[in-house]
Amino acid sequence: MNTNTKKLLLLAFLVVAVVVFPRVVASSYWLNLINLAISFSIAAIGLNIVLGYAGQLSLAQAAFWGIGAYTSALLTTQLGVPVWIGMFAAFFMAASFGVLLGIPTLKLSGHYLAMATIGFGIILQLVLVNAIWLTGGSDGIIKIPSAWIGSHELDEPGDFFYVAAVALILFTWGAINLKDSRVGRAFMAIRENEMAAETTGVDTTFYKIMAFALSAGYAGFGGWMFAHSCSHYISPDTFSFDQSVMLLVMAVLGGNGSAIGSIVGAVLLTLLPEVLRFLKNYYMMVYAAGIVLIMIYMPSGIAGLVSHLRVSTRLRTWWNAGSTAARQVAASSTSGEIASAKAVAVTKGSGAGEVLLTVKGLAKQFGGLKAVDGVDMVVRRGEIQALIGPNGSGKTTTLNMLSGLYIPTGGEISLEGAAIAGRKPHVITALGIARTFQNIRLFGALTVLDNVLIGQQCQSKSGLISSIFHPPWQRAEESVMRAKAIEMLAFVGLKGKEFAQSNSLPYGQQRLLEMARALVSDPKLLLLDEPAAGLNAAETETLVDLLFQISKRGITILLVEHDMNLVMNVSDHITVLNFGRKIAEGTAEEIETNQEVIDAYLGTEVGNA
Repeated sequence: MNTNTKKLLLLAFLVVAVVVFPRVVASSYWLNLINLAISFSIAAIGLNIVLGYAGQLSLAQAAFWGIGAYTSALLTTQLGVPVWIGMFAAFFMAASFGVLLGIPTLKLSGHYLAMATIGFGIILQLVLVNAIWLTGGSDGIIKIPSAWIGSHELDEPGDFFYVAAVALILFTWGAINLKDSRVGRAFMAIRENEMAAETTGVDTTFYKIMAFALSAGYAGFGGWMFAHSCSHYISPDTFSFDQSVMLLVMAVLGGNGSAIGSIVGAVLLTLLPEVLRFLKNYYMMVYAAGIVLIMIYMPSGIAGLVSHLRVSTRLRTWWNAGSTAARQVAASSTSGEIASAKAVAVTKGSGAGEVLLTVKGLAKQFGGLKAVDGVDMVVRRGEIQALIGPNGSGKTTTLNMLSGLYIPTGGEISLEGAAIAGRKPHVITALGIARTFQNIRLFGALTVLDNVLIGQQCQSKSGLISSIFHPPWQRAEESVMRAKAIEMLAFVGLKGKEFAQSNSLPYGQQRLLEMARALVSDPKLLLLDEPAAGLNAAETETLVDLLFQISKRGITILLVEHDMNLVMNVSDHITVLNFGRKIAEGTAEEIETNQEVIDAYLGTEVGNA
């Protein structure tokens, strides 16, 4: 059974469930609660986008929920705008405020970001209370109209349920599609390792703002639903900090990173108090204790617990069996040898020996410490050049400036004659410089294949809309990216590991995966920061062979490494640093016999060898 058939079966099941549900649950009271739970669910799914996908802690979701509710309520009660127009206005007004909150808080993270979002929620509530001329103050807004379909007013909970259910399905589908897309992978790369995300081509500033905006838009839509169903009345007290905390609990309890989990958490926390009311004075205590116990014994949430059950594993395997990714990986198993051979059978491109990278007077100072002090260096196209020196000599600092992680204190960096010093890492990656790190920086919770797909960020074009709706051209782009990622994994020797979680790989294979992620961007210059660190003799030998294969593909390599046997065996040219200054450069033979290098770094044993 192919994926499309499975999706049609799921859609048919959902349609039947939506049609039948109001007839099974005839109570208007419970249908009102279900509609409220759906409103919370959509807001919680939005919070899951910014928190679960992008890893940014926001405690302002109830504020965005309120912005959506008040926007539509004011438009429909005071200006007579149709409720359906109010729906779109609620989404976009909340998203706009999400952008406004996102821009000034970009440099914040963790509890600092949380405090900033708390402040935003408090300010909004004060505005709602004190702007009586607009919001009605503490009295709120009454007689908010119901939605209409033709001549039929959706004033009954059972009628509005159909709108709410369809909206929930669409918003959940959008969130799930988003996760499996270029934009979703960018969000998750930021969550896993922001520095690595930047150097793989992700514009972290742009995507953080996007996550805040989309999350706020979801909450705004949930606010629209709340305003036009249930009591048809809203007041500032509803959109308090306490409600933001409750939405956060819903998302985390359901399972951080899971859209379905957010729904489960929202429904559970909305309906459970009603179910426990038979306990009378004790029901809130039991309710709170239940939440605490769930969080202690299920730290990954309900979705995390369910995902590890055998039936869930089998169902997930069945669902993914016919996916495009699975078919492409399966196809590569028969043609993998050919693809791998094709990948390395590329000769050095034209212009070998020409200057690719020029560094003049490069300097970086941290307070009174000169980590790099006036370094001049030239890297020629097609060569493997090593940058060596004692610990603290400025090698990694130099790579950080070349890749944009550090802004130089002074000096110039030119790639093919174009100045790149001080430019953002994702811009430098797009221009043709990729890198690995001394301490491996993989996106550990993502699969091996997803890690390499993120490496193609600067080569792909899909935006937010196409990432949600998956039009044919977006699916075609994904297929091409996936094929290239599979080929690159075969090239570095990780064939068959595509769907493994990256942090489950052995250390040596993690090194190879990081190289594959850098190589898939088709760099002109590859910066390798101690790639042999922690490898055994066999793995180091494999690495040496891989470096030569990379060079055959026409990729220039600048290598920082302490393994002198590796450096002397692979390098066409070597630059030596000491205390941030260049003390020598030349071929391996020249460096081995340079007395200043021997005294500073190599030692007498190497010098006498």
